[in-house]
Amino acid sequence: MATSFNFNNQQVDGIQKAPLWIKNGLDKEAILFAEYFGKELSPEGLGNKEALTTSQIRNVYGEVQRMKMKGFNKSELLLLKPRLAYLTERKGTIGSKDFRKVIEKALDEVLNGKDEKEMELRFQNFANFFEAILAYHRSFGGK
Repeated sequence: MATSFNFNNQQVDGIQKAPLWIKNGLDKEAILFAEYFGKELSPEGLGNKEALTTSQIRNVYGEVQRMKMKGFNKSELLLLKPRLAYLTERKGTIGSKDFRKVIEKALDEVLNGKDEKEMELRFQNFANFFEAILAYHRSFGGK
């Protein structure tokens, strides 16, 4: 399963850990996971047929970047989940399904903030996490 890896003799499951990274901020383990996950989602990790393609998530990433520039908007953030579902399930690759699982958990944690200020802080962590995964994905040949 591409959503977990071994770090310091411990299994790190991105689906379980992503909410903690979004709530508490990214740490070394989160960045190592982003590197591992980005590689696993790429053609180098899954092969060309099952890899996540950048075009599958470009619209979602573009929305995240726009929100970073304009400021947090809960309504716009809520719309990311259906967009992510559509874009990643359209082709239904292993890479797109694994990506969706991790990113949806991270999105849910943003929305679990107790108030707007906390949600905005969590959104910044989410945006950084998303960006790290995509940067590593691209560096390992993701297209």
